Amino acid sequence: MRITLRQLQIFISIAKCGSTTAAGEEIALSQSAISASMAELEKIVNTQLFDRVGRRLQLNDHGRAMMPHALALVDRAENLETLYAGDNAPSTLIVGASLTIGNYLLPRLLSAYWRQQGLSLSDALPPLQIAVANTADIIHKVANFEVDIGLVEGACHHPNITVKPWLKDELLLVASSDHPLVRQYDTRIIPTEQLADANWLLREPGSGTREALEQALSPDISHMRSTLEFSDHEAIKHSAAEGLGIACLSRLVVSDMLTSGKLAQLNTKFSGLHRRFSLLLHHQKQVTDGMQHFIQHALSEHNLS
Repeated sequence: MRITLRQLQIFISIAKCGSTTAAGEEIALSQSAISASMAELEKIVNTQLFDRVGRRLQLNDHGRAMMPHALALVDRAENLETLYAGDNAPSTLIVGASLTIGNYLLPRLLSAYWRQQGLSLSDALPPLQIAVANTADIIHKVANFEVDIGLVEGACHHPNITVKPWLKDELLLVASSDHPLVRQYDTRIIPTEQLADANWLLREPGSGTREALEQALSPDISHMRSTLEFSDHEAIKHSAAEGLGIACLSRLVVSDMLTSGKLAQLNTKFSGLHRRFSLLLHHQKQVTDGMQHFIQHALSEHNLS
């Protein structure tokens, strides 16, 4: 077998960094060594793996076809190194979570997980690394073996990812208690045309919350007017409380302001909007004992929301 793991590591680094120079800096090799290794790999597989676009190297169709296999092999090699490191230290579990889950559910999930193992916060806890981003970014990280497990609030249709249904989440349409729609309609149902004319406070494209909202409203409202777009739920919540527009947010996010009266839930035909949180795994990912324990715990938890 002539392909080496080092060649695959270099191949992945070039694809991620976009140049041999940047790849060399990432894995501490000279540019000449990086270029020689890549030339040897392309010679072995008898095909070019990158196209040069300006000063950048970009994967071509052959390179894209190789990438998932390279990622899986390097990931398994890293797991072997950890397994036989000799110090019996537990490996770090990397969990990626989309924003609602990462900010509002994951702390409770981790606390319950550690208590289940008989641990307290004064004990030496198992090493865990958390990456919080929007749903599209977490899907990308799972697909590229950057995280071991993904927990997301949006849909995932990636061909290399296994999707396990997890918890159900309720989405609410909310606005400031002083918003004109709240004052005018109070508890009466707000006409859909009034919602279409309102200013919406939206999450960025790639957000699971935004995707669920657009799917729910699309039969009745083809375009939501929006002058403000955010990458964070808290910013939307506080902006809605200040009367800047109406928002669609998880009950987990707005429960405190609903209780305090700073926000009011809008009564609309879209009440009862729900979505599924999901657990994601790359189907070529080697599931370690630590991953399996975490997955079983997460899937058994039904009282987090």
